[in-house]
Amino acid sequence: MRYEICHTPFTPWQLSLQWSNDEIEQIEWCRQQLANSAPPPWLAAYFKGEHQALLEAPYRLQGTPFQRRLWQHLQQIPAGEPCHYGAIAAKLGTSARAVAAACRANRLALVIPCHRVVASCGLGGYMGALAGDEVALKQQLLQWESHRG
Repeated sequence: MRYEICHTPFTPWQLSLQWSNDEIEQIEWCRQQLANSAPPPWLAAYFKGEHQALLEAPYRLQGTPFQRRLWQHLQQIPAGEPCHYGAIAAKLGTSARAVAAACRANRLALVIPCHRVVASCGLGGYMGALAGDEVALKQQLLQWESHRG
């Protein structure tokens, strides 16, 4: 196992990457003060506005069959075009709560863009929080993506 903490443009947030061999097993947001690594090329490209670069990430998708199907669907949501939990649920024949639960179980922040899934009456939650810094980060990500690329 190899761990890296990468700089991001979203201060104070950094990204923690957990690698197994050459595949990423987990990416999560953290508030680590000292990043110890530059972002990998695909992540650096994303931060420059090349949103499709996230699809180049070498990751291992771990989850239930439903979660994997949902996460693969989320990767098709264009950057800057958030989609409602209910609309995704209708496409996949499930409930909005099931979509939210699968988003909460996502271990690959940004690569599986759960931040692009919003509630019909606002942003909705992010990283298990319904308010606070995590939801503010979701807002930043959505605004940033809508102005780049």
